[in-house]
Amino acid sequence: MANRSSSNCSTTSTSTTCTATQAWAILKRHARDEISHLRLIELCQDNFRVSSLVSVYNASPLSKSNSMLMVDLSRQRMTIETLNHLLQLASSRGIAKFIRRLSWGPNDPDNPILPSRLRHNTNTSTNTRNNKVNKQQKQNENEYNETNIIPSYHMSLRVPSGRNLEMLLPSDGTNVLIDIHNNWDRIKRISESIRRGKLPGVTGGMIKDVVVVGCGLAPIMALRFIYLALCKDEAATIGRRAGMDIKGKGKQQRRIKFLTTVDPVRAASLVADSDPASTLVISIVLAGEEEATMLATSTLHTWLLVNLRGQGDHKRSDVILSKHTMMVTGNKDLAAKNKTETVFLIPDHCYEPYTTFTSASILPLSIVFGWPTVSAFLAGGHDIDSHFVDTNPRHNLPVLLALTDIWNDCLQQQSSSNNSTSTNINAGRIVTPYTESCAGYPAFVAALESQTCGRKKQNSSSTKQSQQSTSSCCSSMVIDGGLHGTYDQSLYQASKVTPSELIMTLDSQLGVNGSLTSSQQQNNNQKGGIEDIHKAQDALIVSLFAHADGLAFGLDAFTCGQLVALAEHRAVIKAWIWGIDPFPRGVETKTMLRSKRTESLKNSLQKMISNEDDEDDDEDETLNLSTKTILRHYANMARSQRTYTR
Repeated sequence: MANRSSSNCSTTSTSTTCTATQAWAILKRHARDEISHLRLIELCQDNFRVSSLVSVYNASPLSKSNSMLMVDLSRQRMTIETLNHLLQLASSRGIAKFIRRLSWGPNDPDNPILPSRLRHNTNTSTNTRNNKVNKQQKQNENEYNETNIIPSYHMSLRVPSGRNLEMLLPSDGTNVLIDIHNNWDRIKRISESIRRGKLPGVTGGMIKDVVVVGCGLAPIMALRFIYLALCKDEAATIGRRAGMDIKGKGKQQRRIKFLTTVDPVRAASLVADSDPASTLVISIVLAGEEEATMLATSTLHTWLLVNLRGQGDHKRSDVILSKHTMMVTGNKDLAAKNKTETVFLIPDHCYEPYTTFTSASILPLSIVFGWPTVSAFLAGGHDIDSHFVDTNPRHNLPVLLALTDIWNDCLQQQSSSNNSTSTNINAGRIVTPYTESCAGYPAFVAALESQTCGRKKQNSSSTKQSQQSTSSCCSSMVIDGGLHGTYDQSLYQASKVTPSELIMTLDSQLGVNGSLTSSQQQNNNQKGGIEDIHKAQDALIVSLFAHADGLAFGLDAFTCGQLVALAEHRAVIKAWIWGIDPFPRGVETKTMLRSKRTESLKNSLQKMISNEDDEDDDEDETLNLSTKTILRHYANMARSQRTYTR
């Protein structure tokens, strides 16, 4: 089989090389002729195959963490030869060079861009060197213009400080790490002041609740996942409670709440049990979502002003909002309209799907859990970055997971189809959390991959061949299987095979955060109490392995950082091999079209509410009959309600 598969490739003394077209052809034939008839139950009886498809990564000793990530691919319908073919595909797409570009940005590591601090030297030797560097930079830029791929600098967001490291921008050679580390220091200083009560609300009370407002996808979903996971972690919980003990009221904990819609009813219910005097509102304003986010924010601003105006000798709205609101945005014009001390900027060199490690997440996390937890989170992300950059693809977890996704999305479904020439529309893969701490992870992965991989392929010459080979494939969506498999249990009666992925912590995290009630804790002290709990935990992990293939992770701040970075790199590699630009720049066309559509609908609705709309006027052809009918009913109801209110 190996000889036949490699017959379309050119063989050198060191390796076998294929073009992308050849690699795809080999994989398709392999899936059709050598895999389609195999049964998974038989494949899993091959112990050598099973052991070869299980990968374990232990965190770097420098990280001072005992975190371990395990990826088990043995329950995938694939063989060792399949993996070798997938690795050949990755090689044909220049995966090693692409990863190096991600870690350096658009620089040649052998001839890096000259830092801007040296460019101001006017002597001849420096000018000569600058000319050489500018020439090299132009060559690099031409290369990226040809492929239309400009890497994000998201790995710079978790590079440790204090090590004299550099990551340079191609425009002027500025070291982006300087601003990032300065921002860390600022967040650490402000969050610690809030946690110690040195930056209180207008009434002098300590900030306890943080409400995050945002209508973006990946960063908000990531923050929700991290928060829910850390609420189950003992070390993070200690930071969450620090300084919150109040005599006679027991232990209190800081909280993060999320408002991701402009629905005023949702906003009201969200803050129903919050004290405005101890609440901080943080708005995450991303490109293309400015209007929706600010509308949702204004609802909470009104809530703050109505309840706090006049308290603590403060009546001015700007004073109240300056103590109870902050903003994180990449929109510099919007940032300029607010007080500098309350605004945190997202770097221009980091695109939206990869903003989890910006102020959008680390600011609220630092306020609620403390900087040590955030520091561990950043270290976890950097640990996976180091593994991603330094490890051979054969043992590289993000690469292995991405290749497995491509195998399932583009090849497995096609090989099992009755019509092999039909367009392959994959239903997607189901990600099921088997422990509470993982509950938010599927939504984050779904948001990240939809933004990264759900994009058009490039038309450049460098990706033309791979496009021809993958033209029948499309990026699959990620489906949240629900806690403990409430969704994917239905697959047992489905006729179509859908890839399934399970995540679970090996540490039960039992008893953390007072998760056991007092009666349960008393039962634990009685004979049989502890045994019952251990049996339940044993049953859970047995259920996981009885149900499907798996991932098994332990979740603390460090591991949360690892998981976010792992998901980012996995999505980027998939997009690259598919020939998709994983780095969206600016506001996407579909976002612009949606904004225009929203504006048109808003104008039509306002006319209906103000009775300026003529039901027989069909000038607005953008609205179909059903939309017009529903909007008119809403407008009539809204008009009567607002007249009654006046």
